[in-house]
Amino acid sequence: MKKLLLCLLFLLPFAGFAQSINDYQYVIVPAKFDFLKVADKYRLNTTSKLLLEKYGFKSFLSTDTLPAEATQNRCAILYASLSEDNSFFATKIKLVLKDCTEKVVFETDFGSSREKDFHVAYNQALREAFKSFDRINYKYNGKQYMGKSETKTADPVAVTGVAEVKSVASASVPVAEPLQVASSVALYAQPITNGFQLINTEPKVVYKIYTTSVKDFFIATKGELHGVFFAKGNSWFFEYYQDNQLISESVAVKF
Repeated sequence: MKKLLLCLLFLLPFAGFAQSINDYQYVIVPAKFDFLKVADKYRLNTTSKLLLEKYGFKSFLSTDTLPAEATQNRCAILYASLSEDNSFFATKIKLVLKDCTEKVVFETDFGSSREKDFHVAYNQALREAFKSFDRINYKYNGKQYMGKSETKTADPVAVTGVAEVKSVASASVPVAEPLQVASSVALYAQPITNGFQLINTEPKVVYKIYTTSVKDFFIATKGELHGVFFAKGNSWFFEYYQDNQLISESVAVKF
């Protein structure tokens, strides 16, 4: 029984998401960071994307079109954000990379700058923060995502033997039961590059959804939350993980 459970841990695609940053090759950088009011303010978003590419990642802004292989598994993607800790004398920011369950996979040290000009200060601090990548020697290992519908896992044969692997592979794995949440406000879809923004009557943007190669299936953001937005029957749902709990929001939207 212990061997069987161990084998299941190897086979489950969500096991060990945050084990290594080398398990990921895709990073999505938001078009606007939460602590700033304007998209790509001080060119921090574009610069973050370019610096991630410098260190070997395949990075995209949230408004970019993702390659098909990335859209097949949202949990093969890391999501970037910036965190600031400014003082009167210094501008300090760090980069945070989270997986699809909002778990931090990697964060840099704070980079800082004493420049008074914000454009110069934020960019100096950002480049200083990215120096944390120099010490980890990032290199994608191909383990997390193979570009198809499968996740590469450690070889369970070496642990349990071929016969036991076959018995586990044929067993059904239970699907997580989501916590259901209903949205009481009707939203309206406005086209944006590569998708839509869903707004309420204020008007305020509540969701941003981005097209994939699958009909009626979108990569979605709601503030800092990252998930998927899809049609099921005659209804729309936004699903995401929060504190390891799968949340499913029913959303009334008019396209």
